[in-house]
Amino acid sequence: MNRLLMLVLLAVSFMLSACEKKEEYVLPKTAESAKQESATASMPAADQAKQLRNEFVGKMQQDLDEMNTKLGELKAKAQTLTGEAKVKIDQQIQSLEQEQKAAVQKFEELKSATGEKWSEMKTGVGDAVEHLKQSVKKARGEGP
Repeated sequence: MNRLLMLVLLAVSFMLSACEKKEEYVLPKTAESAKQESATASMPAADQAKQLRNEFVGKMQQDLDEMNTKLGELKAKAQTLTGEAKVKIDQQIQSLEQEQKAAVQKFEELKSATGEKWSEMKTGVGDAVEHLKQSVKKARGEGP
């Protein structure tokens, strides 16, 4: 009986330890990404921060431009609709335009911010742009 109990406890402990182990898949580095990491690592900290800032600003600008294009496509679609469907999509567009305006305003403030203020604003801008992307997808029927 003691042996059986010990065996069960040992099996349970192995199962629990296996359940807690999480492995993340990391994409293999390409020659280009390794070169970029190497170049970034050899830069002074101020230059690294500036490069990361420029990359973030570029990414946010690209996302905002993409959402502007998709919103334009949604407006074009709305022109072809009638009745209740048109009213519904017009309401969605109006809401999206307000959300877009707020995201663009935050983005413009971020571009002129410096130092710690920029770091604080970065998350807010990223969240606003991501929320806008999700709202546009939903309005276009592309996701939840």
